This record gives sequence, C-alpha cells and structure tokens, in this order.
Amino acid sequence: MKKTYCIHIMLCALLVLGVFPSTALAKDDEGAESLGYVVSTVRSGKQIDPEKTYFYLKTVPGEEQELKVKVKSTQKEPIKIKVYSEDAYTGVGGTIEYTEDKKLLDATLEKPITSLVKIETPSITVENFEEKEAIIKLTPPIENYSGVKMGVLVFELDDGDSKEMVSSKFAYRVGLMISETGDDYLDSKTLHLLEAKSTIVRGKKMILANLQNPEPKVLANMEMVAEVKSKGSQTVLKKKAVQNYSMAPNSSFNFEIDWGTAAVNPGAYTLTLTAANEYNDWKFEKDFTISGTQARKMNEESAFKIITPTWIKVGAIVALILTGIIVVLIFSRRKKMEAEWKKRRKKRKKRKKKKEGN
Repeated sequence: MKKTYCIHIMLCALLVLGVFPSTALAKDDEGAESLGYVVSTVRSGKQIDPEKTYFYLKTVPGEEQELKVKVKSTQKEPIKIKVYSEDAYTGVGGTIEYTEDKKLLDATLEKPITSLVKIETPSITVENFEEKEAIIKLTPPIENYSGVKMGVLVFELDDGDSKEMVSSKFAYRVGLMISETGDDYLDSKTLHLLEAKSTIVRGKKMILANLQNPEPKVLANMEMVAEVKSKGSQTVLKKKAVQNYSMAPNSSFNFEIDWGTAAVNPGAYTLTLTAANEYNDWKFEKDFTISGTQARKMNEESAFKIITPTWIKVGAIVALILTGIIVVLIFSRRKKMEAEWKKRRKKRKKRKKKKEGN
C-alpha cells in the first residue's frame, strides 16, 4: 500500500491542518461570533515553524519558556474568560481530540502537556474593545524526550454559576505542541491490539478492540477492517471497515464494532483486525469470550433492540390459535366429505351389481 512521495506530502499537510487549525477557532461555529472576544498568539522565538499560528515550539530540557496569547474584546460589555490546558488523545472516531480527563490518557504518555504548563492568568476579564495578554509558563522535562507532546490552550467563556444548558462551553482553542528536535512527527509505525471484549456503549451492544499507539508521534491515515466470528468458524458475524483514522501520540482508543439489534449469544469469539498506512501494515487476531451473564446483561440493558409490543404477541397467539382451529375444521370437513364420497361410491357399486344380476 505504498503511495508516491507527492501524495504522502499532501496527506501530511492535510493531517496537520486537522490536528491544529490554521487559526484559533471557536468550539462552536454558531457561537463564535457572539462570544464577545477573539484570541491570537504572540510569536515565540522558539517557534519551529513560523508560518503556523499555533504554538509549535522547540524546547531545551528544563528551560522555561513564557508564552503569550492576546485576548481582545469585541463588545462594550465586560466578559470573563477562563484559561486552561488540555492534552491530546484519540477519540472513538479515529480523530485527535483534547481533554482534561486523565482517565482518557494512555499509560505510555509520560509528562503530558498539562503537567508542563502553568497558566499565570487563569481568569481574564476584558471589556469595551480592550486587549489583554494571557501568560502561560511552559517548563519542559529535565530529561530528554523523543517525538512530540501535544495539547491545546483553551480560552472559554466563563458564565460563572449559570445553569443554562446552552450558555458557556463556547471556547477558542490554540494548539500547543513541543519537540526537542522538530523532526517529522506524523510517521509513527507501531500499533498494538491490547484487548477485545463485549460491552454496552451509549446504550448499544458493542465489540471493542482496544488499540494503542505507544510512540510519541501521530499514527496517521490508517485504513482498518475488523471482523468478528465465532471461534473456529469462518462465518463473519460482524464487520466494520474505516478509512483516514489517526491516533494521537502515546494514546489508545476503543475501536467500536456495533452488534446491532440482534441478540448476543454466549460463547467464544475471534476478532481479526487489519490496518495499514503508507508506513506499515498490521494484522491482529484476538480471542474473547462472552459469558451467559454478559450476554443476558447486554441483551437486557441495550436501548437498541427489537421489542415486540404485548398486543402484537397476544394478536399473534390468537391468530395462531384461530389458524389451528381453521386447519382442524378443514381437515375434519375433508375427512367427512371423503367418508361420504366413499359411502356413495359403495352404494353405486351395489346398485350396479344388482342391475347386472337382473
């Protein structure tokens, strides 16, 4: 599955645009214009690529850097903004996303961006078209590290204790990526299948394949095909094929295979998964078991299942009984008609013999 050099360069460029937008974008496009503020980065002397508007910085072990982001008001009324950082992880759709939840981070990720960043101005209030600077201190690890560390700086509308569902959660995100070398970071060549299991996810019966990218680089542009079979059988029960999946550095995620509305049966199963990109090909096979308890729980708890209303069940039973009665009556009537026909035939034969005897 080798591709030409030009295609490779184009794919890499597209991925970079997807990982970090060329400008600081609002989390919700519809709310961006009404946020009341905009943000822009102040160019750092450690910037690896001067053409990028997000921070892509070269670091020296233990050497602190000060980062600045301008926050400008676009209205007269005061507006409060909270500033914090998030780490990169891989979402279930094979996209690079960002989170504060440490539970979503992989065990191979040592010293993530959030542990290296200190927000000096966690809260900023701007009004009447004024401009202020958010100050962020970045202190890289004392030890050398390879590859990159990825995250974002979040500038979120702070509506305090508001309980309104639609308020807040609008934010600008500024990409933050650091490296000691500035080498290519889109060429991870390692993929692991850690586990296969069955469970309920978002109310759906799912088979999960837990995949891991243990390298401090992006695993990009993958095509994957997964199949689930009963162990020892060649019949494919479930299949899923995807394209353009990417994984954040040092991350893992659950590749979801939807079981659908059919009932899950207990037993031994085999998951096979193939993946490929311009750097490597992978093929995995993993056995897993669904116990009777698991199958029953999944079938009972799934929100996506075929439920037959009681009236249909009752109607079906009544229809079945009526059909049975009709069949019995038809056979009974037929039996009587056959008996009557035989009786008449016998009488005709007797009359015929009587005539012949005269």
